[in-house]
Formats: sequence, structure tokens, C-alpha cells
Amino acid sequence: MAVVAAVAVMGTTAASGSPAAEGGPDSRGSWLSANYWTRPLGGQGVEKLPWRVPFDPNDPVHTPNSLDSGSSAVRDAFGRAVLALRNTGIPLNAPLSDIQKVTRNDEQIPIHGSPGELGVLNVITPGQVDGKLDIVFGSSFIQQVRFTADGPPQALSVLTYSQSANPNSPHYVDQTKVFSAGQWVTERFTEEQIAASPALEIKVLD
Repeated sequence: MAVVAAVAVMGTTAASGSPAAEGGPDSRGSWLSANYWTRPLGGQGVEKLPWRVPFDPNDPVHTPNSLDSGSSAVRDAFGRAVLALRNTGIPLNAPLSDIQKVTRNDEQIPIHGSPGELGVLNVITPGQVDGKLDIVFGSSFIQQVRFTADGPPQALSVLTYSQSANPNSPHYVDQTKVFSAGQWVTERFTEEQIAASPALEIKVLD
């Protein structure tokens, strides 16, 4: 039996599989969906929305459900979300990768994820940087660990903002691109795995 544990620091992403699973970069209409859902929520809990079937503590997995599309609040939120995208020139079916990006050295890198109000694990918050839409907050260090009886822990991780703050460093954007692609960095746990790293440097201090 395998046990999978996942850790995310400062932001939250983690689960088995790719961190791109929620709000994927090729997801069309997800920007409209995110804009729509955050409007009726308005800082309140999901259970406060006009559901036809309210939350039932005896069935927390399947309730609430069936949003009341006849509600004026629901219709108004959808209309305002559509207008917001049209006013900024964003097609309603635009893939997320065309809109949600982070800028590094003048390169725009698509970033998957959705606002935290939507209850997702892969939290990403867009904002304004120099007057342009950019990612200002979200998932940061993500780690997925698998424990089995067959050997040492197996760990995958990614540092979404990359390890270096120096724009001239090769590590300024490398893991950001790994995260963008929905990939992971394989961790080294045993002495043999560490010794096999091509980037290993050993310094002996007197």
C-alpha cells in the first residue's frame, strides 16, 4: 500500500498528478468561468450561493449542487463577467495560456491555476504589474511524496517562482517553465541518488 503526501508552502497546490490539473493552460473558457464564479461569491462561502439543493452535512461530497440559473444574482454575475472580458478584448473561449501569464526577462510564461475563492488547490492570483496583467501570488513550493514498503520515499517537487532572484541566473526562470508545463523535479533522497546528480558539488571545509 502506498501513501501519498503532498505539501505546498505559501500557496496551495498538491495532489497526485500534475499541478496543472486545475485551470489547465489549454482550458478554454476557464477565464470566463473564474470571472463569473468570483462575482456571486463576493467573499462569502460557496454554501451561500443560490443552490437548488443546499448543503447537507450528511452528504458533504455531493451538496450543495444545481445552481439556480433563474436567480437574478446568478444571471447578473454571468452578464458582468461576459462584459468584463469583452471590454478588455478577451475572447470568451480564449485558452487560459493566452491570458494568465507571468513575465520573466520580458518573456511571458503561461501559468495554470485559478483564484482561491473557487476552492481549488492550485491557487493563482492575477494582478497588475506595470499596468499589465501578471501573476502576483499563488502556488509556490509544491512537493508530492510517495511512501511505500518497497524502498525509500519517492518525491517530486517544483519551486514555481524558480530558485534565483537574479535575472542573469540560469535558475531565474527554469522551474517556472517546469511548473508551466505541468512537470516536476525528481528529488534525490538516498546517498546513491545524491551522488549520481550531475550538478553535485562537494566542498570540504577545514
